[in-house]
Amino acid sequence: MNRRLLGLALVGVLAVVSTAVLVASRDRAPTATRPVPPEASGLTLLVVITEQSPLAAVVGSTGFGDPGTLILPLETIVTVPGQGEATVGEALELPPRQAATAASNLLGFWVDHTARIGHLRLAALVDRAGGIEVGGQTRSGAEVDELLAEPGAGRTTALQVVLEGLAGSGVEWTAEDLFESSDPEAVLGLLNAAAGGPVAVLPAEEVASGVFQSSPEVVSAALVQAFGGPAQEAVPVIVLNGNGVPGIGELVAEKILPGGFRVAISENASTFDHDETLVVVGSSNDVDLAERVRDLLGVGSVSVSVGSGIAPVTVVVGKDFIG
Repeated sequence: MNRRLLGLALVGVLAVVSTAVLVASRDRAPTATRPVPPEASGLTLLVVITEQSPLAAVVGSTGFGDPGTLILPLETIVTVPGQGEATVGEALELPPRQAATAASNLLGFWVDHTARIGHLRLAALVDRAGGIEVGGQTRSGAEVDELLAEPGAGRTTALQVVLEGLAGSGVEWTAEDLFESSDPEAVLGLLNAAAGGPVAVLPAEEVASGVFQSSPEVVSAALVQAFGGPAQEAVPVIVLNGNGVPGIGELVAEKILPGGFRVAISENASTFDHDETLVVVGSSNDVDLAERVRDLLGVGSVSVSVGSGIAPVTVVVGKDFIG
């Protein structure tokens, strides 16, 4: 759905939630929820800083299979909670935690940690591995660095080749390889655990000139390919800022994403005078979903109202939510 259609759909949503019209919609089958991931799971957003734009991969385990790696193409559109739509490349320019939250929202699965490595350190890691196999030939760190510097979308494929080579080389990542990390011990554990695991690229379809998107179905399939799952899509949620606090959508995302939800739209409500957070669903069969979201937020009341047609749950964030 393009931005113009989203805007038209939001007009109806905003009208409903701002006037609190509570009209039960027709009953339908309840929206399926995703199983809670095992506690042993953990993902890291690994950002490779190059002389061009940064490159990104999510590395680790979702707990549904063996550890692996998923490359995020820079041109893919993502909803940045609290800020609206951007490309992955644009999101990587944000502070590390915000970038990881944007990646989490794209995948519908929480990314716990962040780490950054410079392209020269990555090249040194390749040399420490004795080189990696590319196209049937052993390539040095300097040759790999040239691949990552190539202009265009081929850099995504180059990063896949490099990380595949490193994953299959048995080389061990060390703290010296990373110049920035949210939790070095945890990050290194995930990077080294992914050795020998699959390295996949998140597919993205060009839906308009220069606009690339990954549908929830495609994201789910990519999670299965890279990490063994989850095979079930995250439940989309519309988040409307009804208290006027800047960036409130990001705080909401940090609460609900680990629970199997994702932010489909993050916008302002029609007014900022909402005292109480309202969690709205369009069917009485989805009240359980609304209650789960409310419990994750820690505040709010649940209502059955006219559905948005975009997501089964709409959250109008009130002044009672402080993050």
